[in-house]
Amino acid sequence: MQEETAVLVMSDLHFGKSTSTYNPDVFRQRMGDLQARMAHIRDLLSDYRFDKLVVVCLGDANDGTDIYATQPHHQAISDVEAQANQLAEFMAGWLRKARDTWGNVEVQAVPGNHGRTGHGAHEAANWDRVAYRYLSLMCPDIPVIFDGNSDPFLRKIDIRGHNYLLYHGHDVRTFSSIPWYGMMLRLARWSMSALAPIDVFLMGHFHSYGDWQINQSRILATGTMVSDDEWAFRTLGWEGANRWHLFGVSDKRAITWQYGLDLCQ
Repeated sequence: MQEETAVLVMSDLHFGKSTSTYNPDVFRQRMGDLQARMAHIRDLLSDYRFDKLVVVCLGDANDGTDIYATQPHHQAISDVEAQANQLAEFMAGWLRKARDTWGNVEVQAVPGNHGRTGHGAHEAANWDRVAYRYLSLMCPDIPVIFDGNSDPFLRKIDIRGHNYLLYHGHDVRTFSSIPWYGMMLRLARWSMSALAPIDVFLMGHFHSYGDWQINQSRILATGTMVSDDEWAFRTLGWEGANRWHLFGVSDKRAITWQYGLDLCQ
């Protein structure tokens, strides 16, 4: 029986945001449904023995505050500290339940741009990081790792000997409002930097879902929990993708099996 590690890639939860079909209660319901579907997938993969589930969170966990002028009118929770606290409280219980399915659970995270505390504040002063800190305090028996180098927004992690680059994606430039070329260009440049080697580049931010093979590397763009997402529709011209990546990692391959998890199912 082959041993593997399962990886869930989540991003752009925007906890506290409100649309016609999304709010904190909808988030909790969808995460509960997602838990059940992941347990079903675990049952289908009965030929594998899993050592743990790695939950990768790529930022914009909180919707934040003062990101744009009318933001409070599009929020169910405008107090960003309450966003961080309530999100961490829910996720602590969610992670413990996930541990019952996968044996062990670990969180690897980076912050996003919606976590920033102000345009003049230090980049590390970020409410996503506060949420991760709260989470680590609420479930001290589960590793929650979100620091590790001088750049809090860019982290490289090792899973079973493979290199995964974690990045929210907010500094990737679009061309004609399309982010794909910018993603590939960024991977190509970073692959020739001190960050090399990069087996899989994981990013969010654009509320889009995709998978590209670039030479020997992969880019996985993961979507958003927010449905009826006005930002993606107005900025990029398409609806936000309510889909996250779930995949397996073996000692031999950085990605073995792969599922696209529909968050609104």
